[in-house]
Amino acid sequence: MKTIKIKLPESSYNINIGPNLFRNILPNINRLKIGNFAVIVSSKAVYSYYKAQIEKNFKGLPCKIIVLPNGEGAKTKESLFKIIDGITNVDKLGRKIFLVCLGGGTIGDVGAFAASIYKRGIAYVQIPTTLLSQIDAGIGGKTAIDLRQAKNILGTFYQPKAVFIDPLFLRTLSEKELKEGLSEAVKYGIIRDSRFFYFLKENYRNLLSLRPSAILRLIQTCAAIKAKIVEKDEKEKKGIRTVLNFGHTLAHAIEAVSKYKKISHGAAVSVGMLYAAYLSHSLGLCSHAEIKEIKDILAKLKLLVKINFDYAKIYKAMSYDKKFIRGKFRFVALRKIGQVKVIENIPNNLIRSTLQKLNASV
Repeated sequence: MKTIKIKLPESSYNINIGPNLFRNILPNINRLKIGNFAVIVSSKAVYSYYKAQIEKNFKGLPCKIIVLPNGEGAKTKESLFKIIDGITNVDKLGRKIFLVCLGGGTIGDVGAFAASIYKRGIAYVQIPTTLLSQIDAGIGGKTAIDLRQAKNILGTFYQPKAVFIDPLFLRTLSEKELKEGLSEAVKYGIIRDSRFFYFLKENYRNLLSLRPSAILRLIQTCAAIKAKIVEKDEKEKKGIRTVLNFGHTLAHAIEAVSKYKKISHGAAVSVGMLYAAYLSHSLGLCSHAEIKEIKDILAKLKLLVKINFDYAKIYKAMSYDKKFIRGKFRFVALRKIGQVKVIENIPNNLIRSTLQKLNASV
């Protein structure tokens, strides 16, 4: 097992990575001494597939299981209060309740949000089961639910007590679900590590076939990058953590306009990263060669590069984004592979024209 520590002023914790980690999850949780009654939040898909393992691995720990819809359908007001009601019903004298988020990024987001607001905060742990959640969503303490107007618009910063990542969960993913995570992995290479970017490009066949050594390196590299960024800017107040949003300004708008159903997060991010590259080129920050590199790696990993959208609706959805401040966009722009910068005051007409350019050029 590899352990990556996130060192924070008040809420440091470990990211634990290793095959078969879920099989020994109970001793690892018990060592944290965070409570004596678990509320396990999971999705229909994860619970139906791993029901026997969940019951076996948590045997000996009193618990309640709450099952939510799959995908973005979990990140609703209804799901949030289903969790809150579930906690309330088992919160009795002598019980110290904690949450276990067992599922993909949406389960981690809504479960952690519930933990952050119940009694002003109770302990929780993340057990991410998708590649996307193992390298990104399950790390860093961002919690949220969606509203109709925008993605992740209600949320908090609230760190888990630990993250347990077992790559063996990935064996049950569909190719579509795997590509969700690969899209975010490309983002990490673009924003911080050009060597990792080219590792992804050279090993795309091994990654798509889930070769253990390649997948383990991917998870460990991304987790380590995110840990360092979160340590420097836990609550996104210094502009450092903002770089993790590369490609997400357009991505979140696409998801909102599609009502979180037609376009997946990973697909939206891959289109969003290409848009960010085009906009950066229009601003004179990167060369056309960088755009070609991004196009090439997205093609090798079979990620989406083009989508038809209504410019007016997309622009309106972008204006609801958390990165839209004081009437101006705050945007993560590309300088070269492995290096980005946060910029503000981008002319609105340039944002619109680049949206048009994206569809015309791909």
